[in-house]
Amino acid sequence: MIHSIWVWIILAFGFLGVTLLIAKKWFIPARGFTQLALFGLSEITFICNKGVPCSNCPLSFGICLIGTTQRLAFIRQFPFYVTLILIAITGLVFGTLSCGWACPVGFIQDIFHAPRLREIKVPDKLKVSRYPALFLSVLLLFLELRFNFFSRRGIGVFHEITIIGGILLLATAIFTKRPFCRLFCPLGLIYGTLNKISHVRIVLDRDKCSACGECSKLCISDLNPVKEVNGGLCAKCFNCVKACRKKEWVKCQKN
Repeated sequence: MIHSIWVWIILAFGFLGVTLLIAKKWFIPARGFTQLALFGLSEITFICNKGVPCSNCPLSFGICLIGTTQRLAFIRQFPFYVTLILIAITGLVFGTLSCGWACPVGFIQDIFHAPRLREIKVPDKLKVSRYPALFLSVLLLFLELRFNFFSRRGIGVFHEITIIGGILLLATAIFTKRPFCRLFCPLGLIYGTLNKISHVRIVLDRDKCSACGECSKLCISDLNPVKEVNGGLCAKCFNCVKACRKKEWVKCQKN
């Protein structure tokens, strides 16, 4: 048991060392280091849980947004409507800012895509898959809160699901930008819906836009920011803002 824990710790620190080198070369270094810090904390919870989702570990509270939402939902003394209100307030203020700057899952996808071995585009029609993913998440929460669906069965089954799903996710992330965020993330769908009316947003000066395409190359969500800035899949990484300032062809500002 102790031996396996040390193996996990060595692997975690080795991976974090590699990600640190990559984060230093992020287009916006501050974003890379912010994600790296939160990802490092999430690694601790991953070791704590021996591979099961981080929401089952008390250490994950406040680190992973999805895990935090799950933990709040499963605390019966904590009213579920308060969780929904907190999600709504976060979305109205920040939109998807946490997706681009804080989410550990988004960060590890960015890391695996960094070599850019080959780019595979995700068809727009597949992006509607986030809606059934949100429905499934709500259904599972309802089953737990109403019938103790998971509490009575234990969480052992999630070991295999996490490992298999994680391998498929990382393999896909090598060739596609943020596949989980764009195809499955239920929380990202909620935040994305509130993106256009959130307080933190990007303003594009279209009169000065020369359509150079630099922002599209650097978008972590594989979007065309000129047309889709502050859209449902925009992660507000602000790569487009920095690219425009560097070239001085388009002026983007944070409100």
